[in-house]
Amino acid sequence: MSKIHEALKKLQKQGPAPKAQATGKSVATNKRVPKTVIPIARKKKIEISGDKHHLDEDKLTHRGLLAPLDQAIPVADEFRRIKRPLIDNAIKHGSHQEDHMNLIMVASALPGAGKTFCSVNLAASISLERELNVMLVDADVAKPHISTAFGLADRPGLIDLLEDESMSIDEVLVRTDLNDIVVMPAGRKHSQSTELLASERMEQVMDELATRYPDRLIVLDSPPLLATSEAPAVARQVGQIALVVESGKTTNQEIHDAMELLDPDKAINVILNKSVYSQAGGYYGGGYGHYGFNDEKTDAD
Repeated sequence: MSKIHEALKKLQKQGPAPKAQATGKSVATNKRVPKTVIPIARKKKIEISGDKHHLDEDKLTHRGLLAPLDQAIPVADEFRRIKRPLIDNAIKHGSHQEDHMNLIMVASALPGAGKTFCSVNLAASISLERELNVMLVDADVAKPHISTAFGLADRPGLIDLLEDESMSIDEVLVRTDLNDIVVMPAGRKHSQSTELLASERMEQVMDELATRYPDRLIVLDSPPLLATSEAPAVARQVGQIALVVESGKTTNQEIHDAMELLDPDKAINVILNKSVYSQAGGYYGGGYGHYGFNDEKTDAD
């Protein structure tokens, strides 16, 4: 616990992050950054052909799940730094190890810290890796923000897969046109979701996800640890945990209580979110990222 606190203090003492170099006049627009500004690395592997589920990036930005145009470049840089130790851990251990280090759970102590924003942007950043693919699993089955925002709320997903053992994983996967990210929706609501997530079937599904594709990292958007009973069940299945801490709001006691629910032998990283860094008071980056780009209600929980 002391190491976590020391890491947070170090991040907060680092001070302002360098501003991104201006590329021209700021123009009010809803369009995303052109590919010529943020190039997407070409994969070494041959891309799979077939239909892809379309994601409206403007709508995802409005819902607080993607950064707006004027903040896209610094956000991309932040998540490059966040993903590197997670990728290194996964590659070092290999997908066939029992610890499943390629299963990464993104969690927070309480709602509102920005874990869903971090999950989506972490997956988007990993998708740019030339030798790796990524899957995004909506494991926040009580409040499936990703499934709703991605237009997949009515699709079968994780809960359906856990309840119906005759279903295969392929039946609930959706390939999107957002950098070919594969998504597993949450599926339908279920009164026994905690028991399903803690079941032997869940263990079998997670093992298959971890070992089936050695070049794939799986990012699971988890329920808040202190607000639901599902999150600890999910945490037992993964090899790595990224704990999202809201700068200036998440208390030391909340961090301590959340950590008490996690296996101390697991690889646990901290993402300090919503830190202020610019001279103009910009509400972004600093420690590692931010979400919620306006005062409206968003899905970036």
